[in-house]
Amino acid sequence: MREAVAAALSRGASEGRSTAVLLVGLEGADGAARDGFGELIRRSVLRDDPIGRFGDEYAAVLQDIRSVDNAEAVARRIAVAGPARIGIAVAAPGEYGADDLLNRAALALQEARSRPDGAPWACYEPDPTATTPLAEALREATTKDQLRLLYQPIVALPDAELTGVEALVRWAHPERGTLEPDAFVPLAERVGLIGEIGRWVLQEASTQAARWQRRMPALQLNVNVSPRQLDDDGFAAEVLRVLDRTGFFPGNLVLEVTEGAVIGAPASVAQLAVLSNAGIRIALDDFGTGYSSLRYLARLPVDVLKLDRLFVAELDGTSRGGAVAQAVLRLGQILNLDTVAEGVENEAQARELTLLGCHKAQGYHFARPLTPAELQRWLPAGDLSRYEAEVWGPEV
Repeated sequence: MREAVAAALSRGASEGRSTAVLLVGLEGADGAARDGFGELIRRSVLRDDPIGRFGDEYAAVLQDIRSVDNAEAVARRIAVAGPARIGIAVAAPGEYGADDLLNRAALALQEARSRPDGAPWACYEPDPTATTPLAEALREATTKDQLRLLYQPIVALPDAELTGVEALVRWAHPERGTLEPDAFVPLAERVGLIGEIGRWVLQEASTQAARWQRRMPALQLNVNVSPRQLDDDGFAAEVLRVLDRTGFFPGNLVLEVTEGAVIGAPASVAQLAVLSNAGIRIALDDFGTGYSSLRYLARLPVDVLKLDRLFVAELDGTSRGGAVAQAVLRLGQILNLDTVAEGVENEAQARELTLLGCHKAQGYHFARPLTPAELQRWLPAGDLSRYEAEVWGPEV
């Protein structure tokens, strides 16, 4: 398992991806139950994720985990199936070695076994006063103007007309170059910087989108929200304050959250309900890849389902290849939810999604994430009046 963890960390460092280790301890299980539990863990992770024994416990290595929330969703699936206690440790690219990550998972497992609230898993939380070179560099990034925003168009099918944009944060690291969110968002969540980064993203994106709305009033702005942001009791109020400062209309904002952030999290749902009541739309991102619970879906303040790129990639013109996509789209229709397909890479996928009843999509087939200047060319033509130019200043 050390070799598997080391290999995953090496790939993560070279590809800018985060890696997680789940250490699973069985409580009160006999030998037969232990022998069968490895297969249960195998069904709870992706096909290429290594699993095996590590001492008296099982270990699972989650590659390209994207966020702590996704690791916790896997832990939740495992815990539902048996009397397990689970320790989770996540490493940003290049942050830890194999032994360090496994030791942190072991510490998290100890915490899970001693938790008074009975929660079956715990995630390793570093001492907020401690730091690593990467964490310190990320703290500096928020004060040294190293964060950037790109915008990926969301288009209507079949004509590929612009309907909205998703704001995507990048870190212009002075030594590693441009890093995508997978490379630093999990770290920001663990060291307490995600709230600050999230506020900056919303402020910057809504300011920019407010300018674009002078030429396209119906333009929707999608902004991703971390589960850690929803843990802050003042999150909803802060979002409304930012919109008030930037003048961006709440009805044009879409906040994207993952399934794991809202399933079984009443405090987070309550915050989203406040925002929904203010007119803000809520999208369930990466739908179908997390800890789904369809019986809760109709009760959640959700307006949009985003079909994950994994299911779009399965589209091949056959009923089997399109089964999951069709099921999600049909579910959206039944619940009167909007649906957006992510990761559309070619014309064949776009055509099949249209035939399946999908009305919106995004992906490299239409456009890669664009700078504000590049996105400008997607907007309808039109000149600002002299009054608007004086009030708003030049467009960006």
